[in-house]
Amino acid sequence: MDVKKFFGKDYQELENAYGFTQYIELKDRLMIGFDQDHRRVVDAFLCFVHGKKLTVMKTENDVLKDIVDVSSVDIRKQLLALEKDEGLFYDEDLEISYAFVTRKCFAYVLPSMLMVSANEENIQQLVKFLDHFSLQYIGPEERPDLYMKEATNCLQIKIVLDGVEPEIWRRFVVEDYLSFHDLHKVIQRVMGWTDYHAYMFTVGRTLIEGVGGDMGFAVDTMWRSFKFGNKKALPAAKTKVWEMLDKEGMTFSYVYDLGDMWQHSVVVEKIMPFEERDYPVILDGARACPPEDCGGVHGYRELLEIQKDKSHPLYQERIMRWLGRPFDPEYFDPAGRKAAFQEKKQLADERIKMRKLGRNEPCYCGSGKKYKKCCLEQDRKEIGQERKIPIEV
Repeated sequence: MDVKKFFGKDYQELENAYGFTQYIELKDRLMIGFDQDHRRVVDAFLCFVHGKKLTVMKTENDVLKDIVDVSSVDIRKQLLALEKDEGLFYDEDLEISYAFVTRKCFAYVLPSMLMVSANEENIQQLVKFLDHFSLQYIGPEERPDLYMKEATNCLQIKIVLDGVEPEIWRRFVVEDYLSFHDLHKVIQRVMGWTDYHAYMFTVGRTLIEGVGGDMGFAVDTMWRSFKFGNKKALPAAKTKVWEMLDKEGMTFSYVYDLGDMWQHSVVVEKIMPFEERDYPVILDGARACPPEDCGGVHGYRELLEIQKDKSHPLYQERIMRWLGRPFDPEYFDPAGRKAAFQEKKQLADERIKMRKLGRNEPCYCGSGKKYKKCCLEQDRKEIGQERKIPIEV
């Protein structure tokens, strides 16, 4: 299996090349209330790939970078070490992961978590091992990124963040064959969100629901039952845009972060014949997306007020420690075409450089404890990564 030809490419290109069209993953703590036994996760996976040459690949932001030199004897030892955030397959940089590739599957093994793509026959074999080790899972199902329909049209869409003045909005163009999960990903990109919360669309009276989150989970899934009860919803990954959005002038809503409840009003402005180009195309927009987890519209307004006054009692805590830097609410650069804004951002980056807070350093909250013993796990759950702090220059 020549995986080197996929270096520098998204891992999905490898999945497509080897026909790994089916997908399955284990349920996480947010779904079942506890971590699944990591040793059983490792044993189930190794039983599944037993007898096959296992290649370990280092990935960064889902791009395949290099082959990791590790013997088959050491793989189990290193996989078990993940449970304690140790070993060859652990990295503090959350953008770096280690993938496990054979001719029968592509897999990520994380602490108490397993995500696998393969063909239908091999996924059914994996299910038997997961059942044998009493592991709970989601799927199997078709990979969400696969499409059953070629693009015939493109949609010009305008999205506005509700409740904020002056308006925060974007206008962009996407293909009509996307799933609503893919549309969610596009909205995250064009708006500037960071995609680790749950989300949902409402088209007419139809609720279209997705879990969200780059790691396959969302930190606020529990809000679903509180806010929306047991209302049935279509799955975003299996519901195509062309099935629901087929008329110019149609309006629908998009909610991101079911805790902060960022609601967006969306309109299909135009439906145009498909043209070969790189999508999405960002046409226009205004103002920066609010920071994640700032408390919704009310919290965002409060944050802007605090930022105006460096002597405010919450300035250091909310702006410099929590946010990491002053926030420019007017910044917007559609597809890099507004050079003046880009230059301004680069200058700001030069003035305020950031570094990751070391796990053994004193926690930023002032408790006196080491960061790893204090707010590390909370930060991973709430902001999806370890805390960054400004470097004083």
